Amino acid sequence: MILAEKLEIINGELIRKIKSGDQGAFELLFRLLHKKLCSYAYIYVRNYDVSDEIIQETFIKIWETREALREDQSVRAFLYRCVHNNCINYLKKKSVTIRLSEKYNHEFKVSAPVGEPDFNEELIEKLELENLETRLRLAIDELPDQCKEIFLLSRFNDLTYQEIAEKIGISVNTVKTQISRAFQKIRTEINKSDLI
Repeated sequence: MILAEKLEIINGELIRKIKSGDQGAFELLFRLLHKKLCSYAYIYVRNYDVSDEIIQETFIKIWETREALREDQSVRAFLYRCVHNNCINYLKKKSVTIRLSEKYNHEFKVSAPVGEPDFNEELIEKLELENLETRLRLAIDELPDQCKEIFLLSRFNDLTYQEIAEKIGISVNTVKTQISRAFQKIRTEINKSDLI
């Protein structure tokens, strides 16, 4: 069962427990969404530490104002909206150009009250996919030049190992080794803020 479905099933009960001060329920919510929200925040702030800090502050604020949570509201959508608003506030304070915010401005009702659940699952999935694609591009960009060239020729130009070896003037074994290293480095980079 995927995360969205799990939260949908336990949403009302989880919110009731959190509202009553159940720290275990709150910690469960944190564990379920922390990585996804960090990945989402990273789209805006482009810094893993800042993303994590924003998520920590968001959860602290949620705990402090837990009595205001609504049981008929998707807690997942609510947290995404809070993180979105906190990222925008962070960027405004830092006077950073909000490139992604402008791209999605027509889809997000930034001026709507924080508690209004206007994020739908399709939009969240779209953002998560775009986040994964962004992290993949960044990870590929971090590869050493030759490793990056070989990886791109293999995965995006559909060249065989033999064709790559001939094109670059190296052995097929070197091509295999470089592609293996590329995958390892890309996996490591993506897993720094991997989705749940």
